[in-house]
Amino acid sequence: MPPPLYRERQELMDAERLSRTLARMAHEILERHPDMRGTVLVGVRTRGVPLARRLAVQLREASGVEPPVGALDITL
Repeated sequence: MPPPLYRERQELMDAERLSRTLARMAHEILERHPDMRGTVLVGVRTRGVPLARRLAVQLREASGVEPPVGALDITL
């Protein structure tokens, strides 16, 4: 019998690990760009936009400045 053409779903990160990862990303962004003026986050629709919003919140919590969030639609 041939193997199935799909893989079983795997959880790469749970909610807690994703939150920690976003917090770490926010702190790394602040280390490299301490002046948040002029910083904008752009998420690729559809899943990247909520991720960019969550990262913006993490940046606000870490720096007091929440960068604006934009969305990029790459469909034709």
